Amino acid sequence: MSEILNLVRKDFILQRRYIWIIALYVIGFSGLFMNSNLNMLYGLLPGMMLILVVSSDMRQANQQFLVTLPVKRSRLVLSKYVTSILFVLLALATCSIVNMGMSLYHSHSASIDYTMLLASLISVLVLMSIYLPLYYWLGIHGGQYLNVAMMMLVMLGNGAVSGIASEYDFTNMSTWLNSHPVGSIALGVSSLLLIIVISYLISVRIFKGRDL
Repeated sequence: MSEILNLVRKDFILQRRYIWIIALYVIGFSGLFMNSNLNMLYGLLPGMMLILVVSSDMRQANQQFLVTLPVKRSRLVLSKYVTSILFVLLALATCSIVNMGMSLYHSHSASIDYTMLLASLISVLVLMSIYLPLYYWLGIHGGQYLNVAMMMLVMLGNGAVSGIASEYDFTNMSTWLNSHPVGSIALGVSSLLLIIVISYLISVRIFKGRDL
């Protein structure tokens, strides 16, 4: 357990260099687009944080050093999943705080868009489950192109989800979810956990087979 905590702490330390980028993004999108396009903050910030966390070790020397530590490669992979989830949650918490702050600033009652929050959480965790196995498969050199592709996917996917949500009527789905809250939550959580576990097992298998 202490190994995981130390590896997670290492990732948090590496993210210090990106704090100014994140701060500028939050200030810019909360001030310029909060009223007209709130999903730009909820949709892009968690995805951006995920990419920054995963790419923090994207140097040959870093990975060569990590695999020489008395830590199993499965633990190295697990720590990256834990850090990614923590930073996604941190990004969503930041979005919620900014959302409430801007609501108060515009003389509205403080509120959180829980639908946007939940949709962003699910979509980014699914993206993480795809991104991390690809990251371990492509390695250092291919990872640079993967980051560009993932950032484009986050931006385009955010607009696509917003368009679908505004175009189609989800009244029937909402009614069913409201009438079966426990079953809906159980099904959603179990499905998401299954996707993450399968992704983790694939990443471990790939990373164990790599020669660094």
